Amino acid sequence: MKRPTVLRWASPAIALATLTLAACQGERTAPLPQHPASAASLAPQSAQSSTAKIAAAKSTAAGTTQRRAKRIRTLSSKAGRVLPANTIDVQGVKSANLAPTQLGPVGPMMVRSTSTGLYLRNFKSRRLAIDKRLIKSPTGSSALSQLAAWHMEQQLFDGDPSHADSALVAIDKAIAASPSVSALRLRRAGILGHLHRFADARTDLEFALKSDPANPTMRRALGKVLRNLGKYAEAKPHLAVPPPRPTYRDLGERAGRLFKMGKIEAADRTLRIAAASYRDVHPIPLAWIDLQRGLLRLRTGRWSEAKPFFETAYNRLPQYYLVAEHLAEVEAKLGNHARALALYDVIVKQTKLPEFMAARAGVLADLGRKAEADAALFEADSRWGAILKAHGSAYAAHAIGFWLDDRPNPAKARKWADANLKLRRDAESLVQAARAHAATGDLPGARALLEEALPNGSNVDEFHVDVASVYRALGDDSKAAAALARAKVLNPKAR
Repeated sequence: MKRPTVLRWASPAIALATLTLAACQGERTAPLPQHPASAASLAPQSAQSSTAKIAAAKSTAAGTTQRRAKRIRTLSSKAGRVLPANTIDVQGVKSANLAPTQLGPVGPMMVRSTSTGLYLRNFKSRRLAIDKRLIKSPTGSSALSQLAAWHMEQQLFDGDPSHADSALVAIDKAIAASPSVSALRLRRAGILGHLHRFADARTDLEFALKSDPANPTMRRALGKVLRNLGKYAEAKPHLAVPPPRPTYRDLGERAGRLFKMGKIEAADRTLRIAAASYRDVHPIPLAWIDLQRGLLRLRTGRWSEAKPFFETAYNRLPQYYLVAEHLAEVEAKLGNHARALALYDVIVKQTKLPEFMAARAGVLADLGRKAEADAALFEADSRWGAILKAHGSAYAAHAIGFWLDDRPNPAKARKWADANLKLRRDAESLVQAARAHAATGDLPGARALLEEALPNGSNVDEFHVDVASVYRALGDDSKAAAALARAKVLNPKAR
């Protein structure tokens, strides 16, 4: 019923969005928020001082499809301490120069972070403090920017799409009060990227770069936006600009690029460096790193290896639903359907997001509860309609897989695939549109979209599987078989 997530850039609320293991295929990445360090621990561990150092150490059962593309929201957060710049190669990992202490653990991160209760209390208190500041100064750009960040972080817990709209309202007011502050433009570009309004994000970044044309953060953010717009040649020089001192977010982004190139071991090693570079106790960055490392294993068919990473991240902050849903996914793949269903029950209640309703339906189907599965898909279909009516630009790409695979409706899939192409025209979006056009019988249109996508396609299993699907619809079985073979090299369980 659902397939795992790839890496895709999606910027959350704060500065710039990061490319993560959610970054390839119609996937909403999990942004890392920029806020004071204070958060959850491996429950039920107690809170730990902010000076603490980091220590070393869905479903393939018959009847499910794995084809549903969804998005992971990648959190954007404040970077902790960073590695010396000369230990990281701009194009990859300079492993010969890495001391053992500069690598994070081979397994999940076992370092303590702030307790869940304390983190959530601090999160609530932060909102109260922001509101007090805004009562005194309703146009204060700093408080408005922090309010935008708060909304984007809150969306990580309840999945409510309206938080991004509220964040945009707040940051618009901040820019109106301080139009020349580049950092505010960067933050708004991140929010616009989260909403898939990449053309608007480009406008903000190009405006900011006029006053600081060499700013590496701005340039890299612009490169990501241009890539999402399908302007790969324009994006390349911006993406080649190295960060001045790589943070765990920069390293997570680099891991995403390596993953998209099919360099799985290098991607994982880079995430271990990211783990070593983060020296604070905020639970979201710590959980995020383990989430990405779990996704690497999930996407390469190593489900048993993925589970401990998801489990550790989940224990650190159960309210972080992106982690919870991947734990549910891997439990389903491992045949632990009772626990998967229990997790999905909570996630659906918590977020009311239709992609998770569909995933839950897949588990119900595997348990032989067909009537309940059908009812869950009907509810998901209805929920998609409501979300797309209110938040079409942000969720168009998410809905395509549902109407191609979970509850087939090719006309709806094509409608939203075409709408998505008006917002982003990267290779993955083009292939999804090609699938939708093929499903409605527009084979010439499907072929044209596929041919446009292939020169810039990612070397990841899910991209190759989708390419195979289009070739199969076009009647080219030999090319379909070759594409599927490429997917299986990366993930033996791809289908």
